[in-house]
Amino acid sequence: MTYALAALLALAVGWCIGYRTHAAAARIEHAIRPTRRPIDLEDGIIRVALAAACCETWWTSVGAEHDHHCTRKDHTL
Repeated sequence: MTYALAALLALAVGWCIGYRTHAAAARIEHAIRPTRRPIDLEDGIIRVALAAACCETWWTSVGAEHDHHCTRKDHTL
């Protein structure tokens, strides 16, 4: 009976220490983690390309054609 009680007590203490360690690590990780995901190189390239697009027809035709109402059709190649 004494061994079972000692084993149960050791298990409870071990779980408590492990839980506190995990909780502290989670708080530290949450504090140092950036709030936003950093923009990687591919996202930056895509954002620049989309910002430079003048109309949907130009984008889908890979710069060969423009919409009739496109204001930049005379300014791009």
